Amino acid sequence: MKFWYLPQPGWQARLLWPLSWVFAKVVRLRLRKRKAASYGVPLLVVGNLSVGGTGKTPAISALVNYLQGQGLRCGLVSRGYGGKATAYPYKVTANSSAALCGDEPLLLYRQLQCPTVVDPNRDRAVRTLVNAQPLDVVISDDGLQHYAMGRSLELVMIDGRRGLGNGCLLPAGPLREPIERLELVDWVVGKHQAPPGIAVSAVLSLNPQRPVNAAGLPLPEHSRVVVCAGIGDPGSVVLSLNEWGYEVVRLVEPGDHAAVPEALLRDTAQPLVITEKDAVKLQTPLPPHCYVIHLRPALPVELLADIADRIRSLLK
Repeated sequence: MKFWYLPQPGWQARLLWPLSWVFAKVVRLRLRKRKAASYGVPLLVVGNLSVGGTGKTPAISALVNYLQGQGLRCGLVSRGYGGKATAYPYKVTANSSAALCGDEPLLLYRQLQCPTVVDPNRDRAVRTLVNAQPLDVVISDDGLQHYAMGRSLELVMIDGRRGLGNGCLLPAGPLREPIERLELVDWVVGKHQAPPGIAVSAVLSLNPQRPVNAAGLPLPEHSRVVVCAGIGDPGSVVLSLNEWGYEVVRLVEPGDHAAVPEALLRDTAQPLVITEKDAVKLQTPLPPHCYVIHLRPALPVELLADIADRIRSLLK
């Protein structure tokens, strides 16, 4: 929905305002159900106000890496969007597939080796997780608006380049909740940069690495490439490739969480560049003409230390 990210609401947004007004009434009624966690351990939600592409997954990766390094035992819960397990709650393992648990939970599990449970009923997922092993904190990947799940702390991610778009609620704009919801959360973090006009606690750096194939070979300099990005913000991949001097001749956008089309994997005429989130859905090894952009996400130590201190204070 490109009109969502215009500086001001356009005619399309104004046409949809009546539906957004109804949506706002429902959202405010649901917000009253927001409750504190009652799981015996703190629960931190890493979520967003806007739809897709705000950097939740890399932020969780950077956060859990730090917390584990501080000796805190972490668990993850997720809705598992895009996955269709035969039964829930579903415990993610080394043998899981994205088709069962979703791409983001599988990617995080492989990166962090952290106990992970997927369930559309997040409250049930949390209870399953804390009953299975001793933990110091549970982190929910998304779920800011899932009020059946209690929470101790909330962190909201915002795309620093796109901000909150035209500021309208769905379907006139990209917002799941009103902007004033930010006043209730503990931290606001910008992806890439601080979004214009919004005060943030910190900025997440994604630190994308130059693409490499399954053999570890880097994409040759100045290559003309095809990009397939099944993520919320495909344009960010193109920006990185342009900065590195590659020429993107075609961008394929299958949709957030969608798989790379088989035709692209078979077409070896030009290098194919994909993201980690796309790669986790594919069988390995990847074809030699397929190159993956890996991220090394980083959050400021001051923010990470503050989050760790807040978690420890809740454990006392």
